[in-house]
Amino acid sequence: MKKITLLLLTLPVAAFSQVATSSSPATDMHKGYSVKPVTLTKWEPQSGLVYKEVQGANLGTTSFEMMQNNKTAFLSDASNEIVIVDDWTGSVVNRFPVSFAPRDFVYYGGKFYVLNENTVTVYDATGTTVNTISFPSSYVGVMRLTRYNNATYLLLPSGNCVKVEANGASVDPVGYKGWITSVGDFVGTRLAGGNNYELKIVSANGSSYQKTFTADKKVGGVYIVGATADRIYLDVQTYISESPVKVERNIVAIELNKGGLGNVLADVKLPDCYYVLSDKDIEVVESGKLLNMVTTPQGVQVFSLTETEADKAQNYPASLLAVKYHFNDHLVKENQN
Repeated sequence: MKKITLLLLTLPVAAFSQVATSSSPATDMHKGYSVKPVTLTKWEPQSGLVYKEVQGANLGTTSFEMMQNNKTAFLSDASNEIVIVDDWTGSVVNRFPVSFAPRDFVYYGGKFYVLNENTVTVYDATGTTVNTISFPSSYVGVMRLTRYNNATYLLLPSGNCVKVEANGASVDPVGYKGWITSVGDFVGTRLAGGNNYELKIVSANGSSYQKTFTADKKVGGVYIVGATADRIYLDVQTYISESPVKVERNIVAIELNKGGLGNVLADVKLPDCYYVLSDKDIEVVESGKLLNMVTTPQGVQVFSLTETEADKAQNYPASLLAVKYHFNDHLVKENQN
């Protein structure tokens, strides 16, 4: 869960050649998701994952990646390490230290690319450093990165991205409008007032599209989750209350076809449970399956979400949906003396 929920990813309208406006309220969606558990690992410093309370944040797992052979890797900003667990048992099968205060990572080509303040450090499967990619300190506050076509991109808070490495070598930073996805699309969003938000795409083949969508409540923020060849996935956050600020998150799947952007195809509401600050808790795999990392007082759970017909949808466990927990309400109190 993002600590600042109203960060907006933007992309200038002038960058797009096709403009189509539609009203696509959440009530028109005809598909849902089948939610199934993948793994559960407890907060245990020696045999599991580390939980840590510090001033201003509760730390634990800031990012995760699905691996082969029923393994999941977690990036711990509480212990500065990558922890790999067996999905069947939830037990740790490997762990190794990474640079201090890691922010995000991706697992690509058998290597781990870990984002820090001004570098991306590359580790092999044993945890040995094999490369270090530096980037200018002017890129302040970068919390996300991705890999595409054997190159490394920083995903900037502005909603744009920059390539800093290609084929193992650092390159002079090259900026692009929008966040690049795993299929090579550049995607941006902006609020359009009230319940409306705009989605803008430049596809890998150079086609460009723009469309307005309508949620069922006032929109507070829209974030890029990922894409496949025929879907764009967004994290749409709508207000439950504006004072105090409370939002709910829905993962929305939008059709991408040869004619451009289609309709909203499916939607699922995420549990309102965020035990620690995580910068990436949703991942899209090539098949279109979504993976959701949920941090609870007991440990870290990962769920798979598969698009299905509404009458076959299976929600998160009722016990998890009943939990309302946000780390902002449980931070270490500052000493007032």
